Amino acid sequence: MFSGIVQELGEIFSIQPRDEGLTIGVKCSSTCVSTLESGCSVAIDGICLTLVKLEEEGLMFFDIIPETLVCTTIGERIVGDRVNIERSLKASDEIGGHMVSGHVCGVGEIVRIEKNRYYFRVPSSLSIYLFEKGFIAVDGISLTVVTVEEDVFSVGLIPETLSRTTLGYKREGAKVNIEPDMATKTQVDTLRRLYPPQQNK
Repeated sequence: MFSGIVQELGEIFSIQPRDEGLTIGVKCSSTCVSTLESGCSVAIDGICLTLVKLEEEGLMFFDIIPETLVCTTIGERIVGDRVNIERSLKASDEIGGHMVSGHVCGVGEIVRIEKNRYYFRVPSSLSIYLFEKGFIAVDGISLTVVTVEEDVFSVGLIPETLSRTTLGYKREGAKVNIEPDMATKTQVDTLRRLYPPQQNK
């Protein structure tokens, strides 16, 4: 489990094909990995991945399965790309954002940037989870939804967020990982099961 507060910007330094998936290498500071070991969970751009190997000087390796390649942006990354890094929460940690599982539900796109206001388009299947003032995780960043218009939502970003995350480097047309707020998704899905939408006759 994660909180959506990015702890560090890392860099992809290696991408190797493996079976039907990939093994990616991410470089970060030695401080970030000081107590990590193989088997730990780490969020990379909001994707919960298992650390399979850790080398000196903050070199982390993760195996990516085909399903993850299909439903996230990780398969489009190239060597040199920056990524958001967050280690999994401890029971005593402060929740500075909101509870994020690292289970990405789909890929969105930045459709407009106006100063510190970013607009994202999401698949129609995810738009039912968008509510003004609600939480959403974009590339693992805990954000608050400002406006919603059909399948497009906007967020306001302060300079601190832009400087400490990959959003400060992204431009219109960039793809991002989307994870709706878990509590909202659970409630909406439960209500839709209990009260299915009426079909037009």
